[in-house]
Amino acid sequence: MIIENIKSVLLFLLFGLSLLLTYQLWYGDMPAQLLQEDVYENLMVEEPRSLENLLMPYFIAVNVEDGFYIFKKGETDYESLWDELSNTLQRISSDTIVEEAMPPEGSRKLLTCYLQPDLPVGKGLPWLEEASYAEIRTIELYSNNDRKWLILAESGNKNTINLLLSPGIAEHFSALLDEVSTEDKKLHARLTADHLPQPSEVDLEVEVPIYVPVEPLFMDELALKPEAIEHDLILKTFFVDFNMARIIEEKDGGLIYTDGEKGLRLTETGLEYSAPQKEVGQVTVTYPEALFNSSSLISYHGGWPENLRLDGFSLSGWGRVAYYNASWCMFHDGFPIFTNQPTTALFNDNGLFYYARFIFFTDNAIMEEGKQKPVTMWYDALAEALDLIKEQNSKRNNPLLLEEISLGYVVPNSPNNYRGVPVWRITISGETFTLTADQLDLLEEEDLI
Repeated sequence: MIIENIKSVLLFLLFGLSLLLTYQLWYGDMPAQLLQEDVYENLMVEEPRSLENLLMPYFIAVNVEDGFYIFKKGETDYESLWDELSNTLQRISSDTIVEEAMPPEGSRKLLTCYLQPDLPVGKGLPWLEEASYAEIRTIELYSNNDRKWLILAESGNKNTINLLLSPGIAEHFSALLDEVSTEDKKLHARLTADHLPQPSEVDLEVEVPIYVPVEPLFMDELALKPEAIEHDLILKTFFVDFNMARIIEEKDGGLIYTDGEKGLRLTETGLEYSAPQKEVGQVTVTYPEALFNSSSLISYHGGWPENLRLDGFSLSGWGRVAYYNASWCMFHDGFPIFTNQPTTALFNDNGLFYYARFIFFTDNAIMEEGKQKPVTMWYDALAEALDLIKEQNSKRNNPLLLEEISLGYVVPNSPNNYRGVPVWRITISGETFTLTADQLDLLEEEDLI
């Protein structure tokens, strides 16, 4: 009798538990993994940028009688020049342009925009919607009397799109160029093989368009501060419930969060995220779609600070192991702020599998006066880089390819005292040298953030 009573109680409890679980299934809170989309939507840091607000030139070279003036991100005239060019390409239709083979001989080149990444144009895109699809690497503006042409050169081939502008648009460009201020700009020259020093036993060729200052130049040493990352917010963009993640505290104060499938490392200067299980995947989206995806990723995982631009974009790998590689760079007064680990996103059809974010800001309130440093001339910096190559690799191959000579800032690895040090960055045949702009001292990667 007692046993039967116990059985009855157990059956009653099981029946009640069944009712409770059924109610919870239908009316209770949904499991965390099913809430992922809603949680992520509510935590959007900022709206993704449209393509027309995402892509912009790496630099714009304005032609003058004795050389060129270079404009980059962070400068007012750069923004106005690109806005006008971009808006013109968005407004142009077959009814407002006349196609001609080329500007006539004797036409004067007014400026060149060097796109990085390439600018996609054609149907369904903001620019030249009535044209066939193309990816544009450079845009040149030519003038002959009162007529003006835009010459758009495609990436990877010699094809061009040649557009004769209407009189109204041509006049507007003339007025805009007249307003461009060159008062504080330094004259530049474009390097060719004839300009390059040719040390004995070295053949040096120019790989890409390179412009260097030909006048004495001074640069500020900057007081910097790393981006302040709101930990709880950024964690929620990577983990549905980061409270379930294991936390590992590093000796230097860094924190690692992992749920066994993905990991996020937060430090005082930035973050790194990885999801190794997503690395093996294909890429089926188009180049414009992938560009927009990159905008969504950085908008969601931290947002777009002022003077940050998409600096590089490429498709890597092949077959089942392919991915897009997007990178961003901050600029100050037209000079890039280089970090040893750039802000980068790697993604494929499976989604984001690697993300690094290291962003530094200048603070005018703590900029130090009297810290301007003279910049060594470009040919001395190049000679130093060539000497370093000779010391490090006596069996180098000829010819050597000069891929980059640029001025910018780096951040030495000195905790709680972040400074932007002016440097020359020179890349020759895939090897990059970072030299202090004033003394040409070599800075090693391990000494930089």
